[in-house]
Amino acid sequence: MTTTATIISQLAQVRVLPILVTDDVDQAIRCVTTLAENGLPAVEITLRTPNAMTVLREVVKACPTVTVGAGTILTPAQLDAVRNTGAAFGISPGITPVLAKAAAESGLPYFPGVGGASDLMLALENGFNVVKLFPSDIVGSVKMAKALGGPFPDVKFCLTGGVTVESTPTLLQQSNVLCVGGSWMCPANLISTNDWAAIGQLAAQAAAAGK
Repeated sequence: MTTTATIISQLAQVRVLPILVTDDVDQAIRCVTTLAENGLPAVEITLRTPNAMTVLREVVKACPTVTVGAGTILTPAQLDAVRNTGAAFGISPGITPVLAKAAAESGLPYFPGVGGASDLMLALENGFNVVKLFPSDIVGSVKMAKALGGPFPDVKFCLTGGVTVESTPTLLQQSNVLCVGGSWMCPANLISTNDWAAIGQLAAQAAAAGK
């Protein structure tokens, strides 16, 4: 199993994490391949669709050179299922004591979601010092990350929610922002029409914005 330190190192290099929402295995594989070919070799596949766990499992098998993680993990049962797919990491939009404990015991590299100091204290109690700040644009984005950096200087954030290719360079200038995430480089309308050329262009732009 890939270690948390390895995942963090990869995210620190890529700086931009695509968030993919699709229920079609073939389209998911093609999309993830296109993203990787254009400078984004790590991806989060969300569990928001009925077939998401199958999609995740098949993408992991088909794209061994890509760091494939799962997002929108809400329960310990989902966490177990994600680990069984062979996914490299897991991400949640929030944090609960039960899920945090299960994640800490699972061995799967995992990044809980936080919206403020109390969430972050719970994350730290369970050993997580890299977290997802969500929804970033609602809870304060860089201002929140900067404010939390005072009492929590060793925490790194992945900002997701409202991030754009235009805002990415500014967001990444904040020293405790590890990376940003979003779906603007793989939108549903382009996936559904198999417009891989357009997705490739958006991915390349996102990758450039992260440098």
